Parts: sequence; structure tokens; C-alpha cells
Amino acid sequence: MRIFISYSHQDKPTVDLITDRLKQAGHEVWIDHLKLRPGDNISRKIHEGIGSADAILVIVSANALRSKWMLQEFSSLALSELSKREPKIIPVLLDDSAVPSYLSNYLYLDLSRDLAGGLDKLVQSLVIVQRKEADAPRRSNEQRTDSLAGQVAALGGALKSGRLTLVCGAGVSVGAGIPVWNQLLLRLLESMIERLSKDHSLNFGSNAAEEFNNRHGASSLILGKYLKNNLGKDFGKKVRDALYSAKPTTCDLIDAIVDLSRPQRDGKPLDSIVTFNFDGLIEENLTTATILNRAIYTEAIKHDPNELPVYHVHGYLPRTGKIPDETDIVFSEDAYHSQFIDPFSWSNLIQLNKLTQNTCLFVGVSLTDPNLRRLLDVAWRKNPDKTLSHYILKKRPRFGTKDDVLDDLARLLEEQDANALGINVIWVDDYDEIPKLLRSVR
Repeated sequence: MRIFISYSHQDKPTVDLITDRLKQAGHEVWIDHLKLRPGDNISRKIHEGIGSADAILVIVSANALRSKWMLQEFSSLALSELSKREPKIIPVLLDDSAVPSYLSNYLYLDLSRDLAGGLDKLVQSLVIVQRKEADAPRRSNEQRTDSLAGQVAALGGALKSGRLTLVCGAGVSVGAGIPVWNQLLLRLLESMIERLSKDHSLNFGSNAAEEFNNRHGASSLILGKYLKNNLGKDFGKKVRDALYSAKPTTCDLIDAIVDLSRPQRDGKPLDSIVTFNFDGLIEENLTTATILNRAIYTEAIKHDPNELPVYHVHGYLPRTGKIPDETDIVFSEDAYHSQFIDPFSWSNLIQLNKLTQNTCLFVGVSLTDPNLRRLLDVAWRKNPDKTLSHYILKKRPRFGTKDDVLDDLARLLEEQDANALGINVIWVDDYDEIPKLLRSVR
């Protein structure tokens, strides 16, 4: 068989042992230092090597996962397999690193504990492929479970050492009854049109807000500016009224966050929660569970060492009481620009500190916010080890059949993007799985 090996040059001693064993078994091995000659076009020669290979060994290690080039090559190999549906990739694990989940369809071989035994298994699996007795072995459910267990264990270790930060997005509060963003905008638009109608004797008719939005729907940030300009000093109160209009209390996901926040007997507490939400549902439920906490929304607010800080980096609107004068929620275009252009703003510094010092677990976050992406990129560039130290919980794309190519492509592209920002992806089939997963971290 012709075998192509994709690997980090820092793993060359072990790769040489693999190469020797494969050649002893009668295989032809394509490896760059054996096949490349002075003057060769490297990219083209590697592409030729992949195209003519009967099997592709992807050597997964900490060294490979630190290399941007290797991650690109890994994902490029996975992309090339999508349309073929005759997989040739065999991931080979050299240490306790996590196999990228876009390679999760493939049965990987673990050489980290028993190199000689693992090489024997590798040769045997190649015989199966060569005889076409079966397609390249598919990854077993046991290996998928082991991979998830490894991710959960890493998060549990960060929690126990007091280095875990939860980063919460809109998906956290929706289950409790907080309106999704579009619903919130529409309710505020109704308030704005009602005020304009009253103040200027304008007759807009029924369903004017929905009709206006359908006709002239602007981006959410620009629409936010319209709302802020026309609701004036009542803007904060109107946003709060819309947030809590359904009298939201809690949901299983918030309950799981509370469980994760409880002080441990044999470890340190959760370091912090960073939230992009305006609501105070997390604080309300922490207080109900007698977990000391502090909502922090300006640099002037400090917390005691025994209090769990909940950083509202886009502003805070408590359910009751006076809305603090210093509250400036990031809702409209101008507020967003102010946060984006000031690298030393309180909220940016808090996020960057947690991203560089802690392991962050993103829950209910979409990774579409350009400011967050910028901060993640800065943290990744400042990471000397280039390790994927953060995690995000995402629902597996699934719109077509089980083997839909577009779904596979979407999953691969999303994971590529997350990895480039220093984030591991933990895939779930349904959002209902997330609370259980959070509890398993504890």
C-alpha cells in the first residue's frame, strides 16, 4: 500500500519508528523528508502524495495541535474525504491529546501507552483496508465516549484548581423565558412606535412595529440606536420591562450553572462567570441557593474573596430597584463601537484577563460577536504554548440525513474556526444535553 503520513516535525523520532515498521510490512511510505527533492513545489508534491495514497496516517500529538500549519493540513485532509465517502484517514495518537472532533468519524489508534502493540494494530488495520474487507475502520462509540470524558476531565481539573470561568451567552437565559434578541427588539420597537404615535399624533395602525421591521429591518445594532435615540431616558427601563415581561425565573441550564458554582469540599470554587446578558437570573438563582455572589458591571464594583463574581460585560439590568446611573448596556451601534475601539475598557480587560489566565467554558455563545473574536485572537496570540485551552458547547449541525455532506462540512468549518481562536468544540446532539454535561464537570 501507498501510505501518506501527516505529522509535526517535532514528532520525527516517533514517526521514523512508525515509518520503519510500515516499510518492514511491505508498505510504501510517503513522508516529506523521503520524497521531496531540492526545487520541488512542496504544496503540489504533498497534494500528489495525498491523492495517490491508499491510506493517510494523521499523527495527532500536542506538537501537531500547537501548529497552525498542521491544524490546517488536518482539516484539509478531512475536507478532501467529505465527498468520497470512502475514508482513507487513520488518526494515530502519540500522547494524551484530544483527537480533533472533525476526525471523529475515524477509528484512531492510540500509541501513547504501548508503541509496539499499537504499531501491530496499525499494520493489521491496514491489511483490512488493503483487502477491502471493509472501509477504513470507523471510530467506536467507546472512543467517542473516551474523547468526551477527556474533555470533561480537563474542565473538571480546571474547576478543581480554581481556574475555570464560565462565559455565558443568550442561550443560557432563553430557556427561562428571557426573549431572544429579535423578540426583544420587536417589543422595544413597539414601545418606540407607541411613543412616537402619542408624542407626534401619528397614526401607524395595528402591528406597526412588525410591519416596520419587515419593510425596513436594519441591522440589530442600528435598530438599537434608533430605539436608544427615541426612547431617551426611558430606554433602560423599557429594555428591562421587555426582558422580564414573562416573569422568567430559572431553567435546567441555569440550575446546572448554580450546581457548578457550589463551593467544593476538595477543590477551589468556580473562578468567575462572564456573561453577555443584561438579566440577573444567574445571580437570583445563586442567591436562592445561598451561594455568595456579586454582579459586577463597572470597574468601580469590587467583590469579596468569598463571593463569586458575575461580570456583566455588556451591562446589567436587575429585575427590581433603581437602574444604576452608570449602567451603559451594549445594545446600540454607538455603545458597541465604544467598546470595540477602546482596548483598555473595563469589559475588554476583564475578558482578556480570563481568556489568558483561565480555562473558559462558553455556554450559549455563538462566536459571532466581532469584539469577542478579536479578544480570543489576542489571547491565542499571547498563548506561548498554542494549546487549545478553552471549550465551547455547540449543537451538532444536523439538517439533512445522518450522512449529509453539507452537515459534515458545517461541523468541520465551525470547528476549524473555533480551533483558530484557541477553542475546543464539545458537540452535543441536543441542547438538553448541556445541563447534564455541566454537572458532570463538577
